[in-house]
Amino acid sequence: MASMPAGSWSATGVDEVVDCLGGAVHLAYAEAASERAGERAGEVAAIVAGFSGHEARTRARARARASAVRALRELAERPPTGARARGGKELRLDDFLADPPASTGVVLPGVGLLSGNRYLLPAEVVWLERQECRVEPATSGVVDHGVAEAIAEIFAHDVVARWWADPRRPLLRVSEQLDRLLPPGVMASATGLGLRVSAFVLSAQDASVALVTVGGDAGALAVAADRTVKSAVSEAFLLAMASRAQPWHTLPLPDSLRRFAVWHREGDYAAYLEGMAVEADTSLVHELGGLRPASWPEIAGHRFGHEPVAVEPQAPGQVVKVVCPGAACYRATRSATVLPCPVP
Repeated sequence: MASMPAGSWSATGVDEVVDCLGGAVHLAYAEAASERAGERAGEVAAIVAGFSGHEARTRARARARASAVRALRELAERPPTGARARGGKELRLDDFLADPPASTGVVLPGVGLLSGNRYLLPAEVVWLERQECRVEPATSGVVDHGVAEAIAEIFAHDVVARWWADPRRPLLRVSEQLDRLLPPGVMASATGLGLRVSAFVLSAQDASVALVTVGGDAGALAVAADRTVKSAVSEAFLLAMASRAQPWHTLPLPDSLRRFAVWHREGDYAAYLEGMAVEADTSLVHELGGLRPASWPEIAGHRFGHEPVAVEPQAPGQVVKVVCPGAACYRATRSATVLPCPVP
């Protein structure tokens, strides 16, 4: 989990953890505040969902994400000076995307998660909100639960974005198995409140990627990758629940537009996924995961052709974001349908 220097940052809950779905799920709200010209500035920056019994972990994830988002916004406002003087291999925008726009020339420090080598990263792929850069301000890879989970998020977004552009890989429907994929009582509570939950899986090398839609009074679609279908579906469901509660004005513009598209055309997204899907074998529910969490950096290096790089704005070990050269989340991805891809 990311940590920040004591005295420089603080993360505090805006409200107590709020139960939803009859207590089967909860939402943790957090904000991070910094001192600016003697004034304390802060805003709701993160909402994280969790299952009953894990409130402390959910609250910690929300606070860590809020701190990371605030650190990244501070980087955009005041990039560290002397980054080039500290050395490291300099990555360019064309390491992240084809036909890149002109760079701002600002670089930020990072460290390779396989080699330990120092890197200088183009700031455009680290910043969350710099629209004039003409680079997708990717929220993928912002650290909350841990570095491995941040890489898994980039992996999931890459798999789904590429499938959305060229949907030849089979999409497996696991909606009928949600009672066994989610903790007891979750689906009964969701159904009782009129929510429609559907789940689909894309198999990728080394991991499973889940797409979960939660429809009703506000549609949301989220994706996640993990070593088993069950854990991937659970994480994607929680991300969708958090997405329903996250104020859109706290997100970068492209993320807000994607969420609005899913909300506005909820039925179209559901129909498209249902039309593309085939029923999954029930054995997927009981599959054993052979993936070690620590192996995510190797998986990313194999998939993208370059090791993932951790962004450390303050001091070694204080990671706020992971970037993966070659992943699809740094550019707008074309779509094989009129429906925009729901992830960066």
